[in-house]
Amino acid sequence: MWYNKKQYDINGVTFMTLSYALCGLAAFCAFVYAIITYKRKTHLAFVTGNMFMAACAVNLTYMARIRVHTYFSASLATSVYFVCLDFLVLSMVYYMIEFTRSKIGNPRFKRALVCAIYLLTFADAAVLIFNVFHEVILRYQHQADSIYAIKYMFRSLPGFYLHLAFVYLLVVMIFIILIRKIVSVPKMYRARYVNTLLALCVIGLLTIFYMLGTLKLPMDAAVLVYGFVCPLVYRNTFDYSSKGMLNTTRKMVMEYMGMPVILFDYEGYVADTNRDMRALFPALGDQVNRISMTDFLQIGAFRDLQSVDTDQTFVWENQGSTGARSYHCVFSCLKDEKGHDIGHLLLMKNQETERDMLTQLYSKNSFYSEMDKVLTQDAYPVTVVVCNANGIGLVNDVYGWKKGNELLRKAADLLRENLPPGTVLARLADGDMAAALTQMEQEYAVRAFENIKEQYGEANDTGIDTDIEYGIAVIRDRNKSVDDAIREASESMRTKKLMNQSSRTSSLLDSLTQTLTESDYETEEHVERTREMAIRLGKALNLTDGDLGKLALLAVLHDIGKIAIPHSILLKPGKLTDAEWEIMKTHTEKGYRIVSATKELRPIGEYILHHHERWDGGGYPGGLAGDEIPLLSRIITVVDSHDVMVHDRPYHKAMSGADAEAELRRCAGSQFDPKLVEVFLEVLGEEAS
Repeated sequence: MWYNKKQYDINGVTFMTLSYALCGLAAFCAFVYAIITYKRKTHLAFVTGNMFMAACAVNLTYMARIRVHTYFSASLATSVYFVCLDFLVLSMVYYMIEFTRSKIGNPRFKRALVCAIYLLTFADAAVLIFNVFHEVILRYQHQADSIYAIKYMFRSLPGFYLHLAFVYLLVVMIFIILIRKIVSVPKMYRARYVNTLLALCVIGLLTIFYMLGTLKLPMDAAVLVYGFVCPLVYRNTFDYSSKGMLNTTRKMVMEYMGMPVILFDYEGYVADTNRDMRALFPALGDQVNRISMTDFLQIGAFRDLQSVDTDQTFVWENQGSTGARSYHCVFSCLKDEKGHDIGHLLLMKNQETERDMLTQLYSKNSFYSEMDKVLTQDAYPVTVVVCNANGIGLVNDVYGWKKGNELLRKAADLLRENLPPGTVLARLADGDMAAALTQMEQEYAVRAFENIKEQYGEANDTGIDTDIEYGIAVIRDRNKSVDDAIREASESMRTKKLMNQSSRTSSLLDSLTQTLTESDYETEEHVERTREMAIRLGKALNLTDGDLGKLALLAVLHDIGKIAIPHSILLKPGKLTDAEWEIMKTHTEKGYRIVSATKELRPIGEYILHHHERWDGGGYPGGLAGDEIPLLSRIITVVDSHDVMVHDRPYHKAMSGADAEAELRRCAGSQFDPKLVEVFLEVLGEEAS
């Protein structure tokens, strides 16, 4: 329809005044939303606010074009208007990149592209300002009878088409970025990007129609859209919510939450269910007949549900074909903000099938449920193993969480592959994993986990020293609970971790042993020999895995109290005086206090305190005798004494093996436990053969 000037004269207000007012409102709208956006103080808000400010500038400069009365001011206002349009389109490019989180090639290409766009934008702006003084791309003529609000109309020169080509290039970039995003995201998330695309299409069409003269309007309507569309862009960017998308998302959450769920509406009929609930109650799949809450509760026979008018929890057993399964049920009465009833919700949690998402092993709750079943079958002995992958923290620091999680999954896979069918596997807290082997002795578990450790080491491609450490506890009857076994195995594992160089906790032990070797004539070789022989003797005595771990630690630290003894006494080559000997004897108590100050070392404190007791009661510090002396203290006394006998010290020369054996037999029953001496000599004989 052709524009008729009279139609735009309303009560004496000309169409020019109306156009001027509309541009002012659009500029004000863009400015207000720019300020609101900047207050969000995020990078996307900064980019979006810049775009709104550019839209404000476009509207203000367009107002200036309407109000000019001279040729020069028309040329200046038009050039500045086009410059503002350049920066508006440029800011739209950056907004689109941030809004869609687009990744443009490699960093070098991105930097080159950014620099090129900036250079072209400023070059185009310079040419437009230059045109004010030397008309190289635009010329103007005054049209007093023009139907448009702008009276000084420009005429394009050939160079102007380079400006248009640059602007259209940026516009094409915007469309490509947006369309790629729309294609790449799931359908339910596309609406916000489709809305943006439609808005751009409207602006583009209005601009094209205005330039071609197809729309007979007094001004360029696209300019108004730049300002008035800012609230919609703001909402689409920061406050977007789609009812369809949210409904779909909620449905997905229900379907994949891993537990049966059913929702009843305020009238008491089934409003929604998920696949787990439908699998449990096939009748819910009936799409023809509505099922009431009363009917459903009768189908399920929820006898422990006392009332549908109060929130409550109860246990429900499903007598299925594979045996009874217990569900922990939560029944909730739903209310709105005014306290009105709006429905009911029933959640059913089967703890027996709950699994850790990373490793797909049983959760802690599921582990305990399965163990209850195992123990009711009296399938003793049940060997419980708690293991942990050393060095994962360092892998996370160097390679990131993805690689660390990969190693944890590998450890879980090795447990599944190497342990016998029927083993109950679970992931506990702090990355610990548990395995319960029914009717298996400790020796089998040791062989299996040593094999797992070897395979895990071969699979490690990080270059970081990582391995699996484990602790074992055996349940032989109902007197030991699962909790006790887990606690015992965990303590054993953590004790071993102190001895493991790939564990971060070993730094404490390294520091203490280094201090000890620097303070005393103890050598690393003596410590290692004592540890190895103590473990061999402990295995010959069928010690538990936990005691073997403590024994290894005790072999390293039994003389740690000597670091508090003066060097003049500690390293004296001759015989000590009575006063010096009294000071020397305090090293057991000092050692006890040193390790008792540290949680990790506290379990061996008692053994350090009594490792100089004698079988006949003549030792120190407590004068204990016979079986009153802790077994591990008696073991370390025999092993340590033998190693001292057969190796040189500042105060004596090494004995022969035969002389050392004779000395042990002579002191059996007085200094040493006679039974331990016999077993120890048998172990030595096996070594010699």
